[in-house]
Amino acid sequence: MELVLSFWGWLTELFGSKGFRGFLIMTGVVVAIASVISARNTARKKQTADLLFGTRSDEKLSDGYKCLQRLHNSDDANMRALTKEDKKNSEDANQIRYVLNHWERVFVGLRQGIYDEKMLREANYNTVIKTFNQARAYIEAVRELEQRPTYYQCLERAAKRWKRKPLAVLKK
Repeated sequence: MELVLSFWGWLTELFGSKGFRGFLIMTGVVVAIASVISARNTARKKQTADLLFGTRSDEKLSDGYKCLQRLHNSDDANMRALTKEDKKNSEDANQIRYVLNHWERVFVGLRQGIYDEKMLREANYNTVIKTFNQARAYIEAVRELEQRPTYYQCLERAAKRWKRKPLAVLKK
């Protein structure tokens, strides 16, 4: 009985101490921080999934990819010419801008922490690399014409970064 009373006294003293209260408060703070980080990561992945599903049904984006492919593969097409005054509002120029502006907005959102880069990269690696490579002449012409090297810089930076580190082949 004396052992039980002694143990009870020790527990009462421990739970009543300032050190124990401080420990409980710190534990609560750590749990709260971990919860916020987890919720933020989950929200980022949900935003990315919404973006991925939304782009699948974007016909203008799909048409823009087809236009880029057609112009890139054409022997007589000049993408740089699409930046000139007489062609900058043509259907081809509008489609190219739509695709490039889409990806620029995505990568600005990525830089701001809205999207999850790993998910985007796994789902769009080839599309981004191919789009940037096919549109490079157009991008350079826009930058020269407007004298602004910042046009589509987030897209360019991401495409180059992703290209330096290709996707790994999944193991079976």
